[in-house]
Amino acid sequence: MAGAAVVAATFTATPFLLPDIADRLGLPIGDTGLLSAAQVGSFAVAAFLSGRVLRPRKRLHFGSLALIGVATIGSALAPTFLLLLLTRLVAGFGLGLLTWIAWADATRFSRGIGTVAAVAPITATVASPPLGWLSEAGGYPLVFACLAAFAFLAMLGRVDFGEIPRVGRRVSPSRSNRLLLAALGILSLGGSSVFVFTGAAGLELHDLSPSAVAWALSLNALTGVIATRATARRRRAWLWLVGTAVSALLIGIVSSAIVFYAALAVWGFSFWMAVPAIFGLLAEKSLVPSERIGDAQAAMATGRVLGPVVGGLALGAGSFLRLSLVGMSLMATAAATVWAIESHRSREEMGGSG
Repeated sequence: MAGAAVVAATFTATPFLLPDIADRLGLPIGDTGLLSAAQVGSFAVAAFLSGRVLRPRKRLHFGSLALIGVATIGSALAPTFLLLLLTRLVAGFGLGLLTWIAWADATRFSRGIGTVAAVAPITATVASPPLGWLSEAGGYPLVFACLAAFAFLAMLGRVDFGEIPRVGRRVSPSRSNRLLLAALGILSLGGSSVFVFTGAAGLELHDLSPSAVAWALSLNALTGVIATRATARRRRAWLWLVGTAVSALLIGIVSSAIVFYAALAVWGFSFWMAVPAIFGLLAEKSLVPSERIGDAQAAMATGRVLGPVVGGLALGAGSFLRLSLVGMSLMATAAATVWAIESHRSREEMGGSG
């Protein structure tokens, strides 16, 4: 859980980091999306490969935290955009390992997935206001320094991993699971294309201060916490995905602080109602519960790699309307895919087929 919190805090910081990096290094805001793409690209590689060749181990856990801490210190000290890009690439690999460890370990417990899912929004709720203040006070070097300190602090915790079977190359041939993985990737692609630029949207389109944007992102995370605790009532994931798509659209078409706050609140709740439910759908057709955990994280990470690039191209010189339309369309596609799979499986159950 401490490792998952480090990952969540790092990704929570992205909307605060990009505008400041663009200002300090004299870059277009769209170009800074490459930092997120590099970080999440190596994250995707680590999440996918780890599920195939590794098992959670103490040395792997602590080694990942150390790698993240050292790379993030490098990010704070990097004098050029290229060096900053390289340090985020290294950090992303450690973040991917930590995420896979946390979710794979969660499959050992009846409510483990819901518990680990709650870590990200809880961390974001707590971390968003301080990250906003740190961004105002010292810019991205101070934010990176604090994130590195958090990674090293997490190494003080004790870990005890049970026996988790290695997935290896043999996985379920379920075609619907493959479509669900594709839907997660598309959802992440559309969501991240908008979300990484929410800080810029709040500042430029909705005329908010960095602190006000921080509180909006904290609200987004808080509603996500509420959603992760509603496991008993979670079903029909596609409906919640529609909620995320509508929220992404509203952020870019209505210039209003109230709408900005409301859209982020609905987005957080809907997203965290949907994603654990989709993970449950994956487990239904898997040979072992942890089989597709790494694949799911890799699929979502791949979407996050391309999302900032797609978002940067859509945003261009500041067209938040175009950005939100692109993000909404992709998220709606993911919703339609999940609806088709849920409907198909419901018919299978009614017909008694396997």
